[in-house]
Amino acid sequence: MKNTISIKVCAKTYNVVTEESQVYTEKIAALLDQKLGSILKASPSLSIADAAVLASLEAYDELTKARTNIENIRSQIKGYVDDAAKSKTDLDNARRRVFELERQVKALEDELEKRTVVKRAPDEEMISAKDLLSQQIDEAIKSPVHPGSNNG
Repeated sequence: MKNTISIKVCAKTYNVVTEESQVYTEKIAALLDQKLGSILKASPSLSIADAAVLASLEAYDELTKARTNIENIRSQIKGYVDDAAKSKTDLDNARRRVFELERQVKALEDELEKRTVVKRAPDEEMISAKDLLSQQIDEAIKSPVHPGSNNG
């Protein structure tokens, strides 16, 4: 909704039609009045029109730099968002890989269990292949082998 607001700049009253609030418009007018006052104080020979041109140049300079900064910030944010999306994808891939590796480790552990546990007879306990080999080695050491005989 458009508002008609009376403002005073350099002792002259202006009626401004704007969609901004009265408080905001009066604040901007006060800043402009202050800026023009400081330019005229620094260079008393300038006209109000010349001071307005200089104030406008300064305002456009600030506006242009602010827009450039905003564009740079947008680019940085886009970069951060892209990096975050890539990191999320990498994390998802890493989680899938960890899950797959955990599944493979479990399968290998099961296979190792099958290969290292030996059941000697239906009524005997299960024994690891290492323990079985150790027992067989101990038994072989206890029974001497004679060179030239057909033992073993």
